[in-house]
Formats: sequence, C-alpha cells, structure tokens
Amino acid sequence: MIDCRYILLAIVLAFFCNDVMIEAFTTPHKSSIHTHKTTTSTQHNAGFMDDLSKFFDGLGGGNSDNNEQNDIAEQVDGAYVGSKRIITVPSKSMKAGGLRLYCNLYLMGLQNTPEDGCWKASKADDSEVNLRYKDLSGSIIIRFTEDGITVDRLGSAPSNKYLMHESVILNGFLDELKAIVFDGDISEANRLLTLVDDNDIEKNREAISFG
Repeated sequence: MIDCRYILLAIVLAFFCNDVMIEAFTTPHKSSIHTHKTTTSTQHNAGFMDDLSKFFDGLGGGNSDNNEQNDIAEQVDGAYVGSKRIITVPSKSMKAGGLRLYCNLYLMGLQNTPEDGCWKASKADDSEVNLRYKDLSGSIIIRFTEDGITVDRLGSAPSNKYLMHESVILNGFLDELKAIVFDGDISEANRLLTLVDDNDIEKNREAISFG
C-alpha cells in the first residue's frame, strides 16, 4: 500500500512547480513588479517547504539524524558545549576559599570510588574539578561560582556503568554539601555555604537517580 505521505508530498511538489512555471511565463521580466513578486513568491515557497518538512518530520517521528541533533541541542546547557546541567545549588552566602578547598579535596579523593581507578580527577583552577570516567563515555564537571555550585555532565552517550557510578559520586557529594550547610552548632554567618532554599540539595537528587 502506498504511504499517504508520499501522495501528499507529490501533490504539494506539483503545486509548487506549477506555481513557479505560471509565474515565469506570465510575469514581465524587466520590471520592479517582477522583482517584488519573485522575491515574495520565493520567500513564501521557501517558508512553505520548511513548514512541509516540519510536518513530515512530526508525522513520521523524524529521522534518526534529526533526533540525534535535537538530543545534542538539548544538552548544550552546561558550562561547555555538549555538556548537560544536572545539578544547580544556588547559594545565599559562600566562603568561597574554604568551600572550594574542602570540596576539591573531597572530590580528588573519589578517584577509586566505587571501583579502583574508575575516575581520573583534574583541577583546572580553584573554581572547577573534572572527574573523567575510565571508559571515556562521560565526565563530571563541578564548578564553584559566586552564585553557587553547578554540576555538568560532559558526554552525549554515557554508558550505563558511568551513570551508575556517577550517581554514587554525586549523591555522596550532595551529602557533603548537606553536612556543610546543616551539621554542627555553627552559626549561619560562619558556615562555608548557606542556601537560598533549604530544600535545594534534596531537590537535586532526583536528577542523579539511576535506574
């Protein structure tokens, strides 16, 4: 059975070609009117064909290349092109030096968690720690800024094992932040980090759950 989409496409293309041929034979060649009509018609047809393409993509679900491009576009929201923001913890106040030192030491100590040699840690500067996974399918980028703490995932196709181990790392990291914010008899003014919303840490756990 012939797919109705191809019949519709043939009808539309016939209309498009007929429209161009009629205009070519009925419009004077050397006049401002011709230039205006040709430009308007070209713009109209280009827009129409673009809409038609979107219609068929939507009807058929799009091809795999378009889906891959859309997936990549959706992930360009982290600190780097191709990275995806997975955690944002806005800060009300931050003692940047002490917090960065504490967290950097904690993160650098996770290279063998939960398996030996599964992460390789590097620190570009005091504001960022990169944990690269051993199968190279993804990396965790943790950044400390004046506005708070962000965690990005770099890698468009992380492996299942990466995602599982990432969840372990980031849940532990959120536990450390929670302890910094809430544990002990320390006044808010003296804490390394205070939050805009006390629930922000727990809200981020949903984004890193595995399974």
